Amino acid sequence: MPTLNLIIADKDQPYLDTLVDFLYSKYGNRFYVQSFSNENTFNEYIEKAERIDILLISPEFYSKELDLEKVVAPIILSAGIISEDIKNYKIINKYQTGDKLVSSILNIFSETSNYEFCTEDSDKRTKVITFYSPCGGAGKSTLAVGTSVQCAQNNMSTFYLNFEKFPSTGLYFDSNNSSQNFSNILYYLKENNKNLSLKIEGSRSIDRSTGVHYFSPPENVFDIDELTSDEVKKLVGQLIKMACYDVVIMDISSELNDVNISVLECSDLVYFVLPYDTVSKHKLEMLMKGFEILSKREGIHFLERAQLILNKCINSGLSDLVNLVLNGKPAFLHIPYIKGLDASFGTEYLADLDNPLGNSINQIVQRLIKEQ
Repeated sequence: MPTLNLIIADKDQPYLDTLVDFLYSKYGNRFYVQSFSNENTFNEYIEKAERIDILLISPEFYSKELDLEKVVAPIILSAGIISEDIKNYKIINKYQTGDKLVSSILNIFSETSNYEFCTEDSDKRTKVITFYSPCGGAGKSTLAVGTSVQCAQNNMSTFYLNFEKFPSTGLYFDSNNSSQNFSNILYYLKENNKNLSLKIEGSRSIDRSTGVHYFSPPENVFDIDELTSDEVKKLVGQLIKMACYDVVIMDISSELNDVNISVLECSDLVYFVLPYDTVSKHKLEMLMKGFEILSKREGIHFLERAQLILNKCINSGLSDLVNLVLNGKPAFLHIPYIKGLDASFGTEYLADLDNPLGNSINQIVQRLIKEQ
């Protein structure tokens, strides 16, 4: 990831020290930080500097004589009311969590800068895993979230990416550490801006209890309808190119539309999740016919990367489902039916290897670890 030159000027020395320590401890690879609490020293530095990526200053350090032409993104660090002459500049709240502050800084920079940062080469290989089901209520999202949580639990840097129109993301992950959401990314993709990696970093949320990265759901449920297959490929491709994540877990709806087909194409591995009932067998047969049409018309093939998971299995005598196969392969997992299971069980339940669901998810994760 590109390193940005960040200059901070504030006369509150304890605040300045705390902020700089936080930035170096958590965002050391993102920023090269220089800080000033003395106005004369700050002015001397600005006068000599040739170029500054981000200038974050309290109102006391602002003056009309400052040469801000050399600054890509000048930002006012405000603790309250500011004078009229600096209201035209971008302003962020001084007193907020460190992650939200960084998110605001990166969003302003990504929208202000007019040049592209190239992602540095890295040995990290990001694996893209998609959970899909042609059936509603199959438990697909539960497994996708659980896999994300357990991947993070196994020290894998993990991004959970939900493309559903009505996502259940907020039921599993907190959304308190970012003012941004998926809509911000969708709008940014439409504008075809260059600094998508910075926008992703500025818009993502980080779940406090699990460490999973994700986008909060769109503010408008119809925003997802405007997403195109090319934009999907660009977004997923950028997540891979950033080289920040070991695994990206994608959760998509049951439709076989252009967006979902693009997601399946981008995937290294696809888990097809079916509930253990006769309707699933019928829908899987219809799905296979759809894939056959895609193969003949578009030359699209992803069944060789697919694995079947049968969920909510009960002893009902459905012998034709026991031997159900996908592309010649039997089900990778048979997950037992758990009475009363819903999102209220939380991520702790999904991460618990002592229950049948947590244990099944662990089998998915251990397989990913072996293939890293």
